[in-house]
Amino acid sequence: MQLGCCAEIRSGLVLSRKQARVKTENRYSLLTLKSIKPDATVSERDLGVFDAVESLNKEYLTEIGDVIVRTSMPYTSVLIDKKTYGMVVSSNFVIIRCYTDKLLPEYLFWLLNTETVKRDIFKNSAGNMLAAIKPQYFCDLDIELPSLREQKLIADFNMTARKELELLERLKTEKEKLYQFCLEDKNFEFIINKKGAVK
Repeated sequence: MQLGCCAEIRSGLVLSRKQARVKTENRYSLLTLKSIKPDATVSERDLGVFDAVESLNKEYLTEIGDVIVRTSMPYTSVLIDKKTYGMVVSSNFVIIRCYTDKLLPEYLFWLLNTETVKRDIFKNSAGNMLAAIKPQYFCDLDIELPSLREQKLIADFNMTARKELELLERLKTEKEKLYQFCLEDKNFEFIINKKGAVK
């Protein structure tokens, strides 16, 4: 089934049309290319600030459940949650809002980040100097659409795996800090036994 039959798809805002030259009351967080991390999460510290000449239409602001896709390489998709809603989405991205009676956002998030889909996006951007993909590509994209129950099983497995990998990465970082601290500690020699093992 074509994705356009299961979701509302549009390009983000052309910022120059609504951007104020000075600080205004209509100030928003701005989703930037830099804020989209390789692991398909949003880095809040890399968000931009956007001052608009007027209050922006909700269609250009992130909503919980939106799937936002970079139109340029590496075509990463992110899933909007309660931490990242209400941000301005620029024309560097495509906004996809699923009809949840047909398609779960969490399933689409997984699907669009698969290597198979990313390769297809790249193939369809060939010939474009910037390797940018147009929103129409996503409207015409044929996707495998299992039952909602099956979509949920796949989505839940993916989200659980992502959380586990995130925890492992945090553990790795903390272990590296601990080992570095031990090695740089002046008293380190006193916690080494005669066999050279750390007690």
